[in-house]
Amino acid sequence: MTTQDSSTKSQSLAALPVDDDALITRAELSHYLPIATQTAARWAVEGQGPRFIKIGKRLVAYRAGDLREWLLSQSRSNTVDKE
Repeated sequence: MTTQDSSTKSQSLAALPVDDDALITRAELSHYLPIATQTAARWAVEGQGPRFIKIGKRLVAYRAGDLREWLLSQSRSNTVDKE
């Protein structure tokens, strides 16, 4: 029997919902993007990352369409591209 180190284990990500208006909570975000919940929270404070919706005082959600648009905007041809 072999064991895999968690750093080498591949993470399986889910496809974004087809409906652009589907809401994805910050807690669910890691199912779709390979980032930690804390990273998404920091990006929101810093004005980075995908657009989000704040519902009430604590709940943060992302529209699937906004995530898709943000992902497309992250495409780069090399590592020095700014935008």
